[in-house]
Amino acid sequence: MSHPLLRRHRLTIAIGIANICATALLAAPNALAQGHSTQDSENDESAVTLPTLQVTESRLYEEAYGPVQGIAATRSATATKTDTPIIETPQSLSVVSSEEFRDYGARNFTEALGYTAGVSRQEGADRTTDVMRIRGFRVGTTYRDGTKYQANVYDGQQELYGLERLEVLKGPSSILYGVASPGGVVNAVSKRPTSEPLREINLQAGSFDRRQISADFSDALDEDGVWSYRLTMLHRDSDTFVDHVPDDRTYIAPALKWQPTDQTSLTLLSEYQRDQTAYVYGLPASGTILSNPNGKISRDRFIGEPDFDNFDNERYSFGYLFEHDFSDNLHFRHSLRSFHADRVYDNIFLGSSSDGRVYSRTAQDRRDASRALTADTSLQYDWEAGNTSNTTLVGFDYTRQRQETERYNRTAPPLDLYDPVYDNGELGDAIPFAYSTKQRHEQVGIYLQNQMKIADKWVFLLGGRQDWTEDETSPYFGPTDWSRATDDAFTGRIGGVYLADNGLAPFISYSESFEPTSGTGRNGDRFEPTRGKQYELGVRYQPESWDTLITATAYELTQENVLVTDPVDTSFQAQLGEVRSRGIELEAKTAIGPNANLVAAYAYTDARTTESSPATPDLEGKRTANTPYNQLSLWSDYRLASFGLPGLKVGAGARYVGSTLGTWIDGEVPSFTLYDAMVSYETGHWTYALNATNLTDENYIESCTYGCFYGEPRNITATLGYHW
Repeated sequence: MSHPLLRRHRLTIAIGIANICATALLAAPNALAQGHSTQDSENDESAVTLPTLQVTESRLYEEAYGPVQGIAATRSATATKTDTPIIETPQSLSVVSSEEFRDYGARNFTEALGYTAGVSRQEGADRTTDVMRIRGFRVGTTYRDGTKYQANVYDGQQELYGLERLEVLKGPSSILYGVASPGGVVNAVSKRPTSEPLREINLQAGSFDRRQISADFSDALDEDGVWSYRLTMLHRDSDTFVDHVPDDRTYIAPALKWQPTDQTSLTLLSEYQRDQTAYVYGLPASGTILSNPNGKISRDRFIGEPDFDNFDNERYSFGYLFEHDFSDNLHFRHSLRSFHADRVYDNIFLGSSSDGRVYSRTAQDRRDASRALTADTSLQYDWEAGNTSNTTLVGFDYTRQRQETERYNRTAPPLDLYDPVYDNGELGDAIPFAYSTKQRHEQVGIYLQNQMKIADKWVFLLGGRQDWTEDETSPYFGPTDWSRATDDAFTGRIGGVYLADNGLAPFISYSESFEPTSGTGRNGDRFEPTRGKQYELGVRYQPESWDTLITATAYELTQENVLVTDPVDTSFQAQLGEVRSRGIELEAKTAIGPNANLVAAYAYTDARTTESSPATPDLEGKRTANTPYNQLSLWSDYRLASFGLPGLKVGAGARYVGSTLGTWIDGEVPSFTLYDAMVSYETGHWTYALNATNLTDENYIESCTYGCFYGEPRNITATLGYHW
């Protein structure tokens, strides 16, 4: 069933041929190519009367900001900020569509990207952040429609039901986004108003008392389609596999579009979301990845207090996207978004234990407030010179973020992790915590980029950007004393692609990134930003008119100016460190015939510390935490149209994640393999679906940072949808 947001161009060709000689037919190869049968009547002068044929062709054109047509995306704006064919992009880019979210049974970003090469989870069972690792580097900031979407990692997860697609640009990307992790950028594309009717309501029930209702409505508001709207809503009440941790959410996203002419459009996007859950604190290594004389700690163990631990996050955003074409060649774009988040984030921490069973604990009351304003303005000029066609982009963006965190520590009674008894004593008095702070961040960036295509065969991309950043920090308690740090950085990118006639497109690129580093060294000098640089060589295969995209890449990614222990005075840090990641990634998305799809991915990632401090020589050569050497995934789905059941669709997948190391824990996290499955049936206006993740109920540790986190157990969800 095609999505109404896609443009539909129907070309109707009426071919009437009558009284045509057989000899003329033989001389008409186009007619033969369309399958018209003729007799061998080279010398027959009698006329042949053919019927009038009505041929209807439906072509759906994908847009970078709209739904993915089929299984393999063809266009994106994340890598270039222009609507560009993916095959012409000289940097790795992975696109996951909203249809894939549903088929996988995904509930958050890391699950939606579970079949994407090079992406691993930072913390298992986390429902408070979208933090992940890409190519071995932590990526904590997510983007929405090309601009930063949060001021703090705890501003909450983005709701997948509100998205059209999820895109991962791998490797340093400061050329377009300014401050960014060397691992890459995760950009979510919002659902937008459509001029054709879209109406759906879904009811969902599943494991751990999951109950959810969602709805999506869109249509034109007038006959000419000048005004259109979209309203996306969701409400969920659910428990989780961890005792006393809910997963409740309310989400509503109204949108309105005004398009008075083909050259001008203004889209208003707004969103409200409230999450009520609790942070799942990491369990000790002893009893999870390491042996414990008391046995293995249960994966449903809750280490806090049911009446205290709470993550109640309420956020809203409002913004707009404005576009105007001054001519066929000159295009103007401007976007702005205001973001607000407030939360109660009370939780309890584990301390030490003398017997590996009963642990001391500390409670913390926490109140956070986040504010952000982002804006991006650009001019795109399309021009030609000789046998070259060029797309030149010049832009300016601005980000302002404010974050306050007010924290109080309390004593808490100890807890037996093997036989917990809650409400077993009073919490101590609230004492202000020194890490309560107020933070301000501003970033201004100017960027210039040119995409040149030569003779429709060679594509060259060259871009540069200058950024200025200012960071201020003040204690929350006591006299206001702001410390201020300013940085500036120039970053660039260069790449090339060759477009072969058979759909092959080898590419090569070099890209850079930077991130400010807070703090000062032994001499009182402020730390410089860390620097990322990547060399990448790859090839894509996307034959024309095929629903296929196959990508193979090899890269070397390095981060410099990493903080390590100062060898002169070990109470300070110095920027002597370097982390390097080398790897190979393979991704394939293809339709096999009219009814089957295949998604396959493999990543080999060798990420490790290559330079450390003379005070810590043992760290040189150590693998980066939470980064497996090997990841392999395979998904396939099939619609049983050949068996007379076009509405029935089945799918299954497997995900293998190799062993990893803990961040601050001396131990190895074992490898694991998970299996997923789905079945759906469409009839008339109704859709029935059943999704199962971790089908075999594998009991596994997903990652270890300061503690160890169990992965999600088997989860089965049934969905009933009505579309009209």
